[in-house]
Amino acid sequence: MPPDSHQTRRVLVWTALLFSALTFTVSWWHWWTFQYGTFDLAFYVQALWLALRGQWQVSLLNVPLMGNHAEPIVFLLTPFFAIWPHPMLFVAAQTLAFATMPFTAYRIGKRLELEPKAALFMALATLVTPAAFSIGIYEFHPEALAAPFLLLLIEARLAERYGRYWLWFLVVLSVKENMAPLLVMFCGVFAVLEWKRERAWQLAWHVLPAGLAMAWLLLYGKVISPALNAGNVDYLQLYGHLGKTPGEIIRNFFVEPHRAFGALRTALTQGNMLWALLLPFLLLPLFRPRWLLISAPLLAQHLLSYRYSEWSLGAHYPAPFLPLFWIAAAETLRRFRAQTGIAAAVLIACALAHFRFGEARTIAGELSALGEILEERERKAQMIAEVPADASVTAGLGFLPHLANRERLVSLHHILKGLKTLSTATYTPPPAADFVIIDYADTLTFSTIAGYYHPWSRLDGGRFVPSSDRLLHDYLQPVPWRVEAKNSLTVLRRGEPLPGFAVQGDPIKLDGQTTLAGVQVSKQVPGAVQLRLAWEFSGERKKFPWLMLVLSNGKHLYPFLKGACAPEAGDGKYFEDWAVVFPSWMPAGHYAVFAQFYDGNEAAWQKKLPPTDPTYLLTLLDLGMWEIKPGDFGPASVK
Repeated sequence: MPPDSHQTRRVLVWTALLFSALTFTVSWWHWWTFQYGTFDLAFYVQALWLALRGQWQVSLLNVPLMGNHAEPIVFLLTPFFAIWPHPMLFVAAQTLAFATMPFTAYRIGKRLELEPKAALFMALATLVTPAAFSIGIYEFHPEALAAPFLLLLIEARLAERYGRYWLWFLVVLSVKENMAPLLVMFCGVFAVLEWKRERAWQLAWHVLPAGLAMAWLLLYGKVISPALNAGNVDYLQLYGHLGKTPGEIIRNFFVEPHRAFGALRTALTQGNMLWALLLPFLLLPLFRPRWLLISAPLLAQHLLSYRYSEWSLGAHYPAPFLPLFWIAAAETLRRFRAQTGIAAAVLIACALAHFRFGEARTIAGELSALGEILEERERKAQMIAEVPADASVTAGLGFLPHLANRERLVSLHHILKGLKTLSTATYTPPPAADFVIIDYADTLTFSTIAGYYHPWSRLDGGRFVPSSDRLLHDYLQPVPWRVEAKNSLTVLRRGEPLPGFAVQGDPIKLDGQTTLAGVQVSKQVPGAVQLRLAWEFSGERKKFPWLMLVLSNGKHLYPFLKGACAPEAGDGKYFEDWAVVFPSWMPAGHYAVFAQFYDGNEAAWQKKLPPTDPTYLLTLLDLGMWEIKPGDFGPASVK
């Protein structure tokens, strides 16, 4: 196969198109079905939406865009966002940037004088490897752009194209502040390797670029970040297990090295990022240590962090290492005679690695649950459709990208955690929003692993943070709310609460403060039922029971999570409406309906779900055919 044949170009083009189509389709699906699990995409959407209106403070993190990270490259998307102000514009740009990698890699392969087929196979590996697809479908983050742009920088360096070298150097530098030490190491390693070059060469290719990168890092770290961040995001806490200050962390590397070695051991044994980068390339990068040395500053940053996502595949963090490990493998390949065979083995290993490191099993699981995901998606879309474009909103992580084109948006996880991002400083929430959107089944927002959702906790220095349920109550309680609850979804709108109803039956005392005075089936249609709950709360609330409804037909149990019961209510009587919509696959028939009340904070934190607390028989239902219509259950339907 000639190196520049039409067939070669066709293979490269089709691979890039298939990668782009698959990556963008999966990304759109995850966004459309409310499965995005961080605030990253929403942060950049809100930042550019505000920038187009002359505003800079992004309410999601309470910092300007440059106060979180040094990512000026994001502003290049502003004119395109002005034309199409949609969250997926960012994902599309990220996907297209990644799709350029095999073309750049193929040109590099030819420059390295690899065999034509070997160059093609190695070029295809840049997209076939699991890291590329995993990064591509992980929402949007500027750091992901480091992969294609670093590869272009490497090509310019190999070709000794000085203008292009500076162009891609500046582009990579603008991706994120942690690219600066990587670029300094890049220049330093090549300065040593090319020490025999004349002084003018060293100055132009190594000293000046490295000096610029270091100056930018110092400017951002000493001036821009302190001025714009103001302590709202404390990234130093990621290394709190190594020391409390930068000086103490450096000191402990020498006087208490077991801390650093312990962190590295955890990252290498419990994380898979390094192995997912090395094994698909058949460990070939290990034979070209210069590129591992260049990646060392950034690799240490991630592997020494306590945060699981920094040393595992599934986020954007592997992006800068992908081109570095690839070029190390490609340069190693030059030493072998059987280049084509080894390159083919690399490509096959990259494909097979998806079943070990990639998202193949996760996507297969989503396909098997397609009907449930679509039904859940429809409920969520209907419940946020009535939120006005100018309303302030507090919402869970999955909703944020859908609601980011507005001035005031707060992530619910900040309310639940009670602390600033990556910090032990107390988070002071803004006044309650016009709308609060909660999905109690959202384990990413109600995350015990990330520490967003927690019981009463003691901090350093004798300080404590209240339970997440109490923090949610403190945020909601000062304002009256009109509530619409459907399955695990609750939308609170500022307004007068629903009127009460006549209570019948014996009350159920759940604890010293909480009494369920009565339950009423206020409406039933085929496929759904609406319950009304009457509560009596005594004094200052400290416990917030969660409710799980369990239906039994004598053969199977069908649980339906409501979540926290009336967290917005204070002392006195309060009435809730809750619509339970049954999935289409649930068989019709006679069901006994039981209520399980439990402490959500303790159950989630101690992994006690399903709850083992007392169960109460509420009613008997006869579920008919599924004919739910729009408007069957909403504020207007309550009688």
